[in-house]
Amino acid sequence: MPEGDTSVKAYLRVIVIAALLGVPAALAAVAFTSLLHDVTHLVWEDLPDAAGWSEPPWWYVISVPALGGAIVAATLRLPGHGGHGALGGLSMEPLEPIGLPSALAAALATLGLGLVLGPEGPLIALGLTMGLVAARWLRAAEQAGQAVVFAGAFATISTVFGGPLQAALLLFEVLARGGKLTGPQLWRVLIPGFVAAGTGALVFTGVADWPGVHEVELAIPGLPPYPTVRIVDLAWCFPVAVASAVAVAASVRLASGVSARGVAHPEALLVGAGLGVGIVAVIFGEIADRPAELVLFSGQSNVPAVIAEGSAGVLGLLIVSKVIAYALSLGGGFRGGPVFPAIAIGAAVGVLAAEVLPGVELTPALTAGIAAGAAASLQLPIFGALMASLLVGGGESETIPIAVLASVVGWFTAVAIEGPAGENAEGAHA
Repeated sequence: MPEGDTSVKAYLRVIVIAALLGVPAALAAVAFTSLLHDVTHLVWEDLPDAAGWSEPPWWYVISVPALGGAIVAATLRLPGHGGHGALGGLSMEPLEPIGLPSALAAALATLGLGLVLGPEGPLIALGLTMGLVAARWLRAAEQAGQAVVFAGAFATISTVFGGPLQAALLLFEVLARGGKLTGPQLWRVLIPGFVAAGTGALVFTGVADWPGVHEVELAIPGLPPYPTVRIVDLAWCFPVAVASAVAVAASVRLASGVSARGVAHPEALLVGAGLGVGIVAVIFGEIADRPAELVLFSGQSNVPAVIAEGSAGVLGLLIVSKVIAYALSLGGGFRGGPVFPAIAIGAAVGVLAAEVLPGVELTPALTAGIAAGAAASLQLPIFGALMASLLVGGGESETIPIAVLASVVGWFTAVAIEGPAGENAEGAHA
């Protein structure tokens, strides 16, 4: 029975409210991801096609992320100041309703115009604010209101992490590591949130086939089967995990340096970082003779193209380019989430390992790279293993031990490089 809320009836009321909140929160999340898809398609496909370009010219690739920086800079002057920056991790502090529009506008400009971040940050902000509105409208007591606020985030984040189990585990780890919720308090929040994510999942299923709806697909198709764990793969998963985590941690360290140099002029930093991301993408495209889009965006949807890449040199250049572009997006003050670019970097490290290391198969190498990259992005080892297992596919159960080992190695490596992350970062924790 929940402590501090002595009535079972009162706690059941919170759970029912959370279940009901999951419906509008999920609809709002689907609307946001669908709008983001439309903005991205307009900017990177429709406009170039209308101009008669087979692919966007170099100046367009450089200009569009810089324009994204200018738009985000403009949102800094609005209520809410464009929401939380991505460098602090995933914020669990709700925005006031008047500040949410600027946060969503900044996120659309960031993600739709090619910056290297994911949608998880703004989706959590959307859910938290909807939960805050619901808690205030219901005049919920402090503890019950807190559970309702977090329940909104559980429902919205399910959109991109494939369901309530994944969303609950991610936010459980984030909240637990934040330190403000412990023991019984954490369970009081987890159960209503889990229920909200479940009703949200029903909404996702119901609207999946509606015209104009776009949902994020996590699984990577067409991977070679991996029928049994091999000793050689277990041995190689350790250096692959270390390399993946080092690449992600290097991005975060570089991002911190970029951020520190732009404190006095955040608007100029945003535009300059956007230019930098575009320049890095163009240089990669010119040297590698590959689409610049492989460097832009969060990168998770490009993992199949990375897997199909047969050149170790191109893969190495892509990793370096993605690390730099990710660091500029994080440190420049753009709005989004840090997880999916880290997954893309880890995937590229895994594919490169399968190309150059003797006796390494693609599927376990990819699993190790993704698990370590995801774990290093937020220093959440359980979440890293889960993400790798989901992306590789539920049928590849033999990769789970590799995912677990690589995730823990990636987490430990990131902690060793960065220190225990997040305690002092703005917006990192509840």
